Amino acid sequence: MQPSASSRRVTAILVAADAADHLDRTLNALAAQTRPPEALVVVDVGSTDGSTSELSFGGSAQLSRIPAGRPFGEAVRHGERVAPRAEAEDGVDEWLWLVGHDNTPTPGTLAALLAAVEIAPSVAIAGPKLVHVDDPARIAAFGESMTRLGRSVTLVQDELDQGQHDRQTDVLGVSAGGMLVRRSVWNSLGGFDPALPDVDAALDFSVRARLAGHRVAVVPEARATSAGPIEEFGRAKVSERRRVRMHRQAQLHRRLTYAPVGVLWLHWLTLLPFAVGRAVGHLVAKHPAAVAGELAAALAVAFGGGVRRARRTLAANRKTGWAAIEPLRVSWRRVHEHRTTSRDVELARAEDAPVARASFLGDGGVWVVLAAVVLSVVTLFPPARLAGAHGRGTPAAEHRRR
Repeated sequence: MQPSASSRRVTAILVAADAADHLDRTLNALAAQTRPPEALVVVDVGSTDGSTSELSFGGSAQLSRIPAGRPFGEAVRHGERVAPRAEAEDGVDEWLWLVGHDNTPTPGTLAALLAAVEIAPSVAIAGPKLVHVDDPARIAAFGESMTRLGRSVTLVQDELDQGQHDRQTDVLGVSAGGMLVRRSVWNSLGGFDPALPDVDAALDFSVRARLAGHRVAVVPEARATSAGPIEEFGRAKVSERRRVRMHRQAQLHRRLTYAPVGVLWLHWLTLLPFAVGRAVGHLVAKHPAAVAGELAAALAVAFGGGVRRARRTLAANRKTGWAAIEPLRVSWRRVHEHRTTSRDVELARAEDAPVARASFLGDGGVWVVLAAVVLSVVTLFPPARLAGAHGRGTPAAEHRRR
């Protein structure tokens, strides 16, 4: 017997980081919900703009602070730990509503999300339609997925909202902003992966929930604003180099996390060589700012750790195979269409902007690539081992002996 709507207890966790431009509006929107949450935890992530200095709560609402620079997922984990829990009584179904300071929800958003999980009890994660904060008629994000190689794709992005996607319900993942998740599922899956501090944390969490036998859905009747992608949350500016590193590092980390154990070593060995090749491609395409980000991402995943822990967490909760989520992945044709649409939008926005000319030599691109080649060769085939291989067989044979 499923719990009734009255027995569902929702704790809203509002994460704020230098949120002076949005926080008051979002707090007012939470208070105006037609079905308000039972509890509210505001987690301030080292704000220096005074946005939370005068906040005071009582009763079921509270303010908690953590140091600056902590990612969204860590702030949510902290909020969940300090949030009040329901009484140990039968039939109480606890939920967490994750809200960023820029995710101002419409009055009926929480009610719509709860209605969706009531109709379909197998849904453990539900997400709203995110719209641009400056233009609510345009969709910022509505559902997430990935390719077979782990490239993340926002299913609907930067489109005029005419209800054309409102029949869509089941998806592979949803964005972090506005996510409603069953508290027991959040805890059993360990929350967002700490190795994904900026990008793809919500998608990875949704994938793990799917593999644990739960459903993930988007709710078109639920709407909330978004001031920008998750990597810009709480940051004044994100450089192109850092943006490339964030996205590529997240993709490579998830690729190693999801890879079958038999080919894990192959993925690891090819991290640096592929990074060098992609860096050359960025230079040829006159995109030198992405070179350092590409190489830094590969090095961070290869030697930074985090994959082993993520694989253990995935294995501990997995109840279904990858075939179960295969229909929810996107094809390469869909990726190509997405790239074309994104490129058209970027060109339209930049048609009046000055063109920055990239210099292959002036930006130091050649030396970065040469250094990366030497580093990858030395890493994979140290000189001492190559010298030791003389007279004992080929380098390939020595590699097999190791």
